[in-house]
Amino acid sequence: MFGLALIVLGASNWVVGWQKTQQYSQILAAADTPKADPNDRGFEELGAGTGDVLEPFTSEERRVSYATARMDFYHTTFLIGQVLAVLGVVWTFFGFLSVIRNDARRALHRLPVRTEPHPR
Repeated sequence: MFGLALIVLGASNWVVGWQKTQQYSQILAAADTPKADPNDRGFEELGAGTGDVLEPFTSEERRVSYATARMDFYHTTFLIGQVLAVLGVVWTFFGFLSVIRNDARRALHRLPVRTEPHPR
């Protein structure tokens, strides 16, 4: 039962993660983000006492940033769903194998044991 639960949970995470990742990747592909200015200074170049301040995100940059974060989250959900589904399949396989072996073992114990040789 645990293996089947893992398969269902993993498959649902897999599907939701795949759909949402596709959705947010389309949002990012359609986003009109300006290219980085080569004259912009990085964090390393901002001095402690110079009074330089980073510009806040524009609404479009903020939307793209949120879409990127959500896409990363759903991509992780997608990958974890794959892992859970595979673990569920493996767990179920070994569970079925165990049931088959136990049934075979019980069947062998029920067979009568002959003490006399078989006549030819």
